[in-house]
Amino acid sequence: PRPSTMRAVAHLGLVALALQLAGAWRSAVPARASAILHTPARPVSLAERGATTGAAVARMSSGTFGAESISLEPGSLAFIVGVTIKSEKYKTLEANWDMDASLDELERLCETAGLKVAGRGSQSLQHPSPSTFIGPGKVEEIVEAVKEAGATTVVFDEELSPAQGRNLQAAFAKGAGAGVLVIDRTQLILQIFAQRARSREAKLQVQAAQMRYMLPRLQSFLTAGAGMDAKGGTSGGGGAMKGAGETQLEMDKRLFRKQIQRIEEDIKDAMAQRDRFRAKRGERDTLPLVAIVGYTNAGKSTLLNVLCGGDEVYADDLLFATLDPTTRRVSLPENGREVLFSDTVGFIQKLPTRLVSAFRATLDELEDAAILLHVVDASSPQAREQVWSVQNIVNDLGAAGKPQILVLNKADLAGLTAGEDGELGCLPALSPVAQSWTTIHDEARPSSVVVTSAATGGGIDELLHEVERTLRALSVAVECVVPYSEGQLLAEVHRDGTVDAEEYGAEGTYICAHVPRSLGNRLSKYAVAKGTGAGASQG
Repeated sequence: PRPSTMRAVAHLGLVALALQLAGAWRSAVPARASAILHTPARPVSLAERGATTGAAVARMSSGTFGAESISLEPGSLAFIVGVTIKSEKYKTLEANWDMDASLDELERLCETAGLKVAGRGSQSLQHPSPSTFIGPGKVEEIVEAVKEAGATTVVFDEELSPAQGRNLQAAFAKGAGAGVLVIDRTQLILQIFAQRARSREAKLQVQAAQMRYMLPRLQSFLTAGAGMDAKGGTSGGGGAMKGAGETQLEMDKRLFRKQIQRIEEDIKDAMAQRDRFRAKRGERDTLPLVAIVGYTNAGKSTLLNVLCGGDEVYADDLLFATLDPTTRRVSLPENGREVLFSDTVGFIQKLPTRLVSAFRATLDELEDAAILLHVVDASSPQAREQVWSVQNIVNDLGAAGKPQILVLNKADLAGLTAGEDGELGCLPALSPVAQSWTTIHDEARPSSVVVTSAATGGGIDELLHEVERTLRALSVAVECVVPYSEGQLLAEVHRDGTVDAEEYGAEGTYICAHVPRSLGNRLSKYAVAKGTGAGASQG
């Protein structure tokens, strides 16, 4: 046979094999959908890693997706890189974090992910480089610093584009060793979220966010199993097969999108189940909800433990220690009225938009909340910048109009007091200190400021009194005579409202109280003239 005929037959055989493997993969996809991001990556060989230790890069193999799938080895050394963009186009003036503070936070994120920071570098630029984000000279400088420090992971404090990530990965692999992994802030946060997720819904949300991040960075997926190159098609064979690899990559991306759709459907099912639970809770409990929000590691979970008098809510000195909302009942001091306090996921500066949307479901507590309790680490040098970051996200979630109490926590570490006597508690509303905290953000403004220390218990009683006063301000005053046949309605008044006066008369129970507006509407048909007492007739 002629050589050209033999090549044609060989190509047809490769195509048939590729199609056969592709069909086998597609038949296996549904069964693998729930385990996409939990399959351990194949360990990288010493040859691939240049005999280095540290961050393990998940290369293309069965069970992995894309060259950006990563696995960070606990205890490995990291080198962090920050950039200051001089151009106004890239600045957020209201949240003006300085370079050192931002890198300090990135170092905390690395520690939370299990990495040890061996060094840091930074650069001031007018505009970021489209190819490598930082300048080419700075790339060479940091490559040498990484090599000298023995770091195996380089973490950038900004989100890198797919092209920037690939170019930087190639530069560091060439200059510092094949085992050096380049990631950005978003990848690091996603890695931490994957480690911290506990509930099924949180795990699904992390999976979806990781896959959306990986999709534009996908280089090969089905390609590796089908034996075809992701970018160049097959080698040789003339023009008939040219471009087959590009078509294959598009096929890979379609399959990847289907996996994302399946996970999103699972998220919708989990959300529907949680909504049913919330609806049942709403039917069973009409207690007001207080949502605890704040910057990560501000002490929200510790505060909730103090408020409910236990330690069952997980709290640790880590960023994103908890991702799932936790709700507990707490009795208010004046009349023993019960309210629900719910701890939500912590916020952070430069929180990627995709993560805000992915965790929108866990932040639904903000929509149901009567009050937002905004907890601040008052001992942090960046406390005001953190407040702005949180208020900005609260505003984006449409909760800026809700009553908000700002809690300056960790006052014992900050040396902060509410007055000259050194006591903790509420700051006078018109005091310069209170005003400086309540006017940080233009849209989301707290109505009051309370100084507390969850570690010592200082200011906690005053905080509960402030919650009670705020709830009372949200209530409507009612004065009515409830018939004895409406005992359930009277029980709701005692449970959900604040009773100011109560008398028993011939026609029913006279009650003067502050209740939620919905309950006040139901009591309106039993209203009586003010100050008439139990002997008044309904009208």
